[in-house]
Order: sequence, then C-alpha cells, then structure tokens
Amino acid sequence: MKRLVLLTLIFVALAALAGCAAHGPLTETRDGNVLTFTRADTARSVTVTLAEDLKYDKRVHRDFMGAKIEGDLYRAPDNTSVLVSSLKRTVFEDLIGRELDGPALGVRIYPPQTSWLPRLCQLVRAYVVALDSDVVAVVKFGNYRGENGECAGDVTQEGFMAARFDEVAAFDKAADESIRITR
Repeated sequence: MKRLVLLTLIFVALAALAGCAAHGPLTETRDGNVLTFTRADTARSVTVTLAEDLKYDKRVHRDFMGAKIEGDLYRAPDNTSVLVSSLKRTVFEDLIGRELDGPALGVRIYPPQTSWLPRLCQLVRAYVVALDSDVVAVVKFGNYRGENGECAGDVTQEGFMAARFDEVAAFDKAADESIRITR
C-alpha cells in the first residue's frame, strides 16, 4: 500500500511539474536577424525578420516610463535603430495608456503606426503583435535633427507630420522594407 501511495505522489508531482513547464513564459530564439517568439502553453508563435543591412548591436535592459524593457537592438547604416522586444500585455497597455482591442488569446498583428516624439527628437514606427497574454513590439527609431543640429522638439505630432510629409513617408517605407512579421 505504501508503494502505491508513493508512486501516486511521484506521478502527481511529475504531472504538476510538467504542467507548470507547459504554461511558462514567452520564449525567444534569435538566429541572426530572425527572431521567433513562442508561447509554450499554446504553441503559437510569431517570427520577426529584419533586413540584412541591420546589424545586431546588443541586448538592452532599460527602464522606460516605469516599465522594464528588454530586447535586441539592431543598428542600420542610415543611423536609425530597431529594437525588438516582448512584454506582458498589461505592461504594454500601461505604457501606451490604453487597452489593445481584441481578446488576450490568439495572435493579432496590428497595423504599424508612426509617431513623432518631440521630447526625444525621434521619429518612431512601431509594429505590435499581440501573442496571447504577451506583446511583441518592433520599434524603428530615427533621430531627427535639422541641418543645424537642432531638434524640432517644439512641433506637435500633426505639425511635424504635415511639415515633413515626404521625409516621414520615406522613413515609413524604409521601415516597412526592413521589418517583416509573420505567424
């Protein structure tokens, strides 16, 4: 009888460990300019493929607006950079100040959005993918300084986008050509 109880306890413990492992966090694998994010519990994944001219720089760990951001930083020959990162969906929603539309199940690729960040003097194009309860974000940063090196930081987003429409369109096109996201 003791053997049966002991075997049952061992079986239950192993099953519990296997169950915990299956519900683990989002895993990331990087092979050069191809990054794959996979959820162990649902087997859903997203692959981010970056253009060959983007060179891996380093793994970054930053505090940004109260959130710990960790990701892979790539540099482009045109002095722009791309950060590929993953976050919990709730943390991402806190960062952007709103909830993502749609349920926290499945994979949803949102249309990219471009923003002007006047305090940082940066043009940013963000690609966001909701992967169950996580978010994969790919962000292209372009430092924008005028010919004299001054930042147009006093310009609103609408004003900047309207005044530099062709430059913003070229930035968006270059970003779209260098970043590809697939399920």
